[in-house]
Amino acid sequence: MIEIFIILIVIFLLFIFLTTRKYQKESLSNNVYSAEYYRGLNYLLNDENDKALKIFTDLIDVDSSTIETHLALGGVYRRRGEFDKAILIHQNLLSRPKLDRGIKNQTLYELGKDFFSAGLYDKSEKILYNLQKNKSYEESCSEYLLLIYELSKDWDSAIKLTKNINKDQIRNLSINDLISQYYCEKASEYQKDNQLNKAITVLRKAININDSSRRPYSMLFKLNIQSNPSSAIENLLNLVRLDSSFLVILANEIIELSTIHQDKDIDKRISDIILEFSSEDRFSPQIYEFMFNINGYCSPDEYINRIRKNVFANIFDNLYSEKSMNSNESKTNLDILTLIGENFLTYNCSNCGHSVRNHIWQCPSCNHWETFKPNTISDRVAIND
Repeated sequence: MIEIFIILIVIFLLFIFLTTRKYQKESLSNNVYSAEYYRGLNYLLNDENDKALKIFTDLIDVDSSTIETHLALGGVYRRRGEFDKAILIHQNLLSRPKLDRGIKNQTLYELGKDFFSAGLYDKSEKILYNLQKNKSYEESCSEYLLLIYELSKDWDSAIKLTKNINKDQIRNLSINDLISQYYCEKASEYQKDNQLNKAITVLRKAININDSSRRPYSMLFKLNIQSNPSSAIENLLNLVRLDSSFLVILANEIIELSTIHQDKDIDKRISDIILEFSSEDRFSPQIYEFMFNINGYCSPDEYINRIRKNVFANIFDNLYSEKSMNSNESKTNLDILTLIGENFLTYNCSNCGHSVRNHIWQCPSCNHWETFKPNTISDRVAIND
């Protein structure tokens, strides 16, 4: 009995010894791992990428928990603009033969973003296009792919991708709005190549997709100014029915239509549109001059009454009338009129507030479409009564 008891004690002590030795080895291993890991970080921070990645490769084999740290580190480098380091880290992860499927997809997504940020759109597109088939990454990959197609002006691919999105919105933008804008971009390219018939056909597709979009009507108006004034006026009318501020935005083009054709019927139709859709606080120096000229070089009372809430309308009317009477102060008045006209209009994005001098259709800051609104002197300058 005593012999059995002694054997049990020996076995117990042996178990304690082996367990303690195992923990000592693991502790030593962890200390070595920790030292190697920080050595790798030090190499990376000092741009010794090859040495760093060799250490990180060995560490991945030792402990797969470092993978998440690698992903985070790659993201930090991308945000810092050090795309080559981010790419190296993520490519290194993908080189591991036994990488978990979920981690592999996450790493591919990060690598796709690395390539996008570095401007390597073809490589980014290839990764994101394949990864888009995965439900977890479908929406985010589609957003990046659309940005790639927009930046590379690949409008056919943008239209194809957007039509295949099974949602009403992407990037908080309506799918139909986006497709309409892409058709307008295609029309712009046709117009530059002087393929006007193709441009008009594509713009009609844009209207069919989204008849509340301002852009195709605006483009059709401009395209028809010289060759088809009746169609130009029709599209202008459709446009201002949607948004009367385009009387201010397109004031120069409206004057161009009148100047080119020198036709009283055309001027009358333009005048009727202006009087019907001019709002009480929205004044345009160019529109005023047009109305002044067709009114026999007299103050256009009807127009002034329509925009009477805008203080600059009366200021401009008084200065213009004195200028036409050849008063002694005519030169000063002319200088003031020129100053007002040249600084009258800027545009602000209604989504992010970005400001531009000339009207554009897509905001370079937030990438939203048709968000620029006219910002006139009366919006920027407060005048006490």
